[in-house]
Amino acid sequence: MNLVAQELPAAPARLAPLQVEAQFRLDVPAEEAFDLVVNRLGEWFAAVRSVTWDHARSRRGTHLLGACSQRICDFEGKALVEDILEVEPGRRYVYSVDMDRSQLKMPLRNHRGSFAIEPRGTGCVVVWRQHFDARWFVPAAILRWQMRDKMMRPAVEKLVELCGGMLVSLV
Repeated sequence: MNLVAQELPAAPARLAPLQVEAQFRLDVPAEEAFDLVVNRLGEWFAAVRSVTWDHARSRRGTHLLGACSQRICDFEGKALVEDILEVEPGRRYVYSVDMDRSQLKMPLRNHRGSFAIEPRGTGCVVVWRQHFDARWFVPAAILRWQMRDKMMRPAVEKLVELCGGMLVSLV
């Protein structure tokens, strides 16, 4: 069941033009991969110390992850606030970073990230996409490089090390 946020501000009609995409294979079932990318970031994303949730507005109920839930990542001691836009348990997770409510400041806006997980044999293939615009005067190439090579690559490499599998592409 695809649950879409109704109370959150409407997503931009177009996806922001800057995009980073990682495709990787994990040697774990899709359900475990989903749990890792949604709930267990601290195990593979070195900068994330902990994750807390606020499900008060969740479309699935106040005790369940759903569209309109909020995930707060302790990102090296600073809160990074994410609004959950869509959830399809075990398969898809879409979120948007709210830089205005976050303590961590990054030069991006109109962010939309997603994880799509497809079962393959005893493992799965994961596609992690992030779309965004530069918020301040930051050359697009530098911002993409930071997102791709300084944040996503080390995180995916750690996840592959933890679960087995391989990085297929990072663009």
